[in-house]
Amino acid sequence: MNPKIKYLPSLASATFATALLLFGGCSQTLKLVEFKSGDSFSGTFDQSNHEVRIVLSDGEVLSGKYRATSNARFSLGTSLGRVGSHGIWGISPHVGFRTKKHAYALLDSASSNLLMEVIVDYNALWGGGYGEARTNDGREFKVLF
Repeated sequence: MNPKIKYLPSLASATFATALLLFGGCSQTLKLVEFKSGDSFSGTFDQSNHEVRIVLSDGEVLSGKYRATSNARFSLGTSLGRVGSHGIWGISPHVGFRTKKHAYALLDSASSNLLMEVIVDYNALWGGGYGEARTNDGREFKVLF
């Protein structure tokens, strides 16, 4: 067995663990833009505890937890190929990440009956994403983070 290939799973595991430590538990800012008026609002979401908090222009706070509807995947593998008719073979280890996730949240207000439904796609490793939100009083928003 090639000793270089032996260390690849350890290297990949260390890289993934480092990425989770650096990016996985961060609280990040999101921006909501009301589609009709163009007004914007800010909020935060935290990947470590799945909490979302949005502050509307009138100061009302909506909060709740989001649920990921698909899991990020991490895979290790090797590729084996043949080049030309002379039978030259090569082996190539690879590491793959599938980091796109979908998330859903139903946020509520402690001071009123206002609810907000949020549906987004985001990158589980780096945190950026986009989506849409709507409130039970008929407002629609675009979500960016």
